[in-house]
Amino acid sequence: MKPLLLKNFTATSCIGNGAAATLESLRQQRSGLNICEFETVDIETHVGEVSGVDDARLPENLCKFECRNNRLAELALQQDGFFETVQQAAERWGRRRVGVFLGTSTAGILQTELAYRQRDPVTGALPPRFEYASTHNSFSVADYVRRRCGLYGPAVASSCACA
Repeated sequence: MKPLLLKNFTATSCIGNGAAATLESLRQQRSGLNICEFETVDIETHVGEVSGVDDARLPENLCKFECRNNRLAELALQQDGFFETVQQAAERWGRRRVGVFLGTSTAGILQTELAYRQRDPVTGALPPRFEYASTHNSFSVADYVRRRCGLYGPAVASSCACA
């Protein structure tokens, strides 16, 4: 089998934003779990929430992808010069020859929960502004990253929610 060269990579998770912060947390054996203070959760539990995800903003032309999962992807793209490296690869190899392969969690489940709270009381219909395909769908993050980076190659999202 021919070796695969990884020119650049990044990692963004509850233990750190970027490769250096992730490595430092691993070396220090630091957990990323903290007491849950998320939204309306009122049970005593711990979660692995990524620092800065709520402050991340998507480009205006991709606002239909607005959800925490895609903001996390945007935050990750900004680490370790990753976005710039992807752009260089796309220029060198062609935008149809660069793929997107990502793991995801519960995708944009919060968007669905918020829409469910605002459903029509008579019909039960979700609000018209709710965008399932670009938020809650597990492919949403791969689609977002592909569009954000201007790529046209293959895209795959593997859901490892609750793993």
